[in-house]
Amino acid sequence: MSVGAAVACCAIAAACTPEPAATSTPSPTPAATTSTESQIERQMRLDYEAAEKAYRDNMTEQDRQSQLGVAIHTKELTSTATGNYLRFVLEVLRDIRDSGWRADGRTTIRSVARSGWRKDQIHLTACEDNSAVKFLDKKGRDVTPKNGDRIYVQNLTVTRFKGRWKVSDVESRPAKNHEAASCAA
Repeated sequence: MSVGAAVACCAIAAACTPEPAATSTPSPTPAATTSTESQIERQMRLDYEAAEKAYRDNMTEQDRQSQLGVAIHTKELTSTATGNYLRFVLEVLRDIRDSGWRADGRTTIRSVARSGWRKDQIHLTACEDNSAVKFLDKKGRDVTPKNGDRIYVQNLTVTRFKGRWKVSDVESRPAKNHEAASCAA
């Protein structure tokens, strides 16, 4: 028998060999099922995530500008903030710039709590910790106010504006001792 004929016989024999019968395996006991996310719950979750991202992106730009000692209407600021909040941010940045200071370090966002959802408006409460931020003058000397508040509670309104979530208003206040201690990382 030639090699070709042997291969052909093996191929035919394999094709003619019956498949083993399907065996049924017991299915595992299903875990407790949770209800799936409804359409509105999904929309709320996505909106909250987008609103928080706008806030965090804005804080990143605030940190960058304060480290440079500038106050500029950048695309990064205006794409994530509008209205009273944008005015508040630029006022803080101008105060740093006009003092001739620059920041060394970044604000830590210790927590963001979500509350109050409407189709085009969300409320967030953020705990910002500035204890790692120092202010330096033009000669590099530390001019950080020694008795100043370093942890703030920010009550933020985030508004959908032309399809984008932007922080639009803020009520800012220093955290009381018990609040500062409870701001989770």
